[in-house]
Amino acid sequence: MLLDTNILFLPVRTGFPLESEVERHRPGAVLGVPTSVLRELDRLIERATPGAVAARALARHFRAVPASGGGDGAVVKAAVRTGAWVVTADRALRIRLNAAGVGVLAPRDRHRLEPYPPRAPSAPSADRRPPNG
Repeated sequence: MLLDTNILFLPVRTGFPLESEVERHRPGAVLGVPTSVLRELDRLIERATPGAVAARALARHFRAVPASGGGDGAVVKAAVRTGAWVVTADRALRIRLNAAGVGVLAPRDRHRLEPYPPRAPSAPSADRRPPNG
């Protein structure tokens, strides 16, 4: 189970029960943080973003998962490579992950996560012309 940057801010800012909610949906899941997310948190600390120091401290409680690159693309690649679900509050990332065949847990409200199970990745279509008939 990989944690996105924004989800690490929720327990800090709102007291969101992240670990218990993940356990409720995915019992026994091991939580990890992509190294791209750790780098992003470090940049947010440098810019004095409120909550970034606490979010980075929370991230230290979980294992680091190698992720090259940055942004959402690095999270998607790490999830596909490891077969892990992702916890994120980013709707666009959730849609992108589901399209890549990755399951997602996303906040439903201030106290619950909602599962978005993986679906088969969509294959790119090389030919969009209608068949000859």
